[in-house]
Amino acid sequence: MSVYTHISEPVLKHLLARYELGQLASYKAIEAGIENTNYFVTTTAGEFVLTLFEHHPADEVAQFVRLANHLGKTGTMPVPAPIADQQGVWLHELLTKPAVLCARLPGEHVSQPQHRHCQLIGAGLAELHLAAESLQPAIANERGFDWWVSMADTLCGQLPAEDLALVHDEVNFQRQQRTEWMGLPHGWIHGDLFHDNALFAVSEHELKLGAILDLYNACHDAWLFDLAIVANDWCCDSSGNWTSGLLEALLKGYQSVRPLTDAEKQLWSTALRAAALRFWLSRLLTQRLQARQPGAVMITKDPNEYRIKLSLRRLQPDTIL
Repeated sequence: MSVYTHISEPVLKHLLARYELGQLASYKAIEAGIENTNYFVTTTAGEFVLTLFEHHPADEVAQFVRLANHLGKTGTMPVPAPIADQQGVWLHELLTKPAVLCARLPGEHVSQPQHRHCQLIGAGLAELHLAAESLQPAIANERGFDWWVSMADTLCGQLPAEDLALVHDEVNFQRQQRTEWMGLPHGWIHGDLFHDNALFAVSEHELKLGAILDLYNACHDAWLFDLAIVANDWCCDSSGNWTSGLLEALLKGYQSVRPLTDAEKQLWSTALRAAALRFWLSRLLTQRLQARQPGAVMITKDPNEYRIKLSLRRLQPDTIL
């Protein structure tokens, strides 16, 4: 697990004293997450999730919460939104880090997505895209194309020559697609909808999408890019090989809410490559940042998984879906 900031019981109790949430019963670090520190907090009034933002300043956190509140008002899906304390304050500073406390939403993570999970998350992602469209302005994608270019230079001393050549070649390919890419439908995207960022629950004997979590990478970009991020995680194994029927289920679910345009269908393979590149680079950066904090307890996701996925996606033709 990733725990950059360790919270003592007195510090947590001091925070809870600002709320009317009963007495602290227990708390523990959440065994997931890469960029932020998260704790499950149980009080005599219920269960909550405390998040400390390790890499986002308070003003950025406020933007994320603006999206969560907007989505919550649409009623299309449950998303975590911060709870205000007795003074109406929801954003706090805890051990020098921005921090929020949210209600723990019901449902369970799925470790191995199946057809129904992929269909539900596809529909849920499309609903998020459409529901967020009226919220303006959106946050610029700080890990979009310009960041890929800068990271290619930043990683010169970290990567072996073969991998560095792959990064530069893929960046050059994506540069050639920029005009078509910018013409795709754009809007708010989740940006990090891996399968551990969703909850599923059984209601009336039917599996349903319980919640979409972790909106802290939400930003403005091509909706197709968001769908490709999901496909590269939910619908294939760690080597990028598609699991039978899962990609079809994801696309069916998404298009049941928002059909893809012809331009999106044409650039589907390009989007899959872009999504693989983005997470290869971001995992390499996380690996570097974690190496600088030897005292913290970390969960490490292997960057090579997305190098392998990128290599495989580059071999697949850029065809219409």
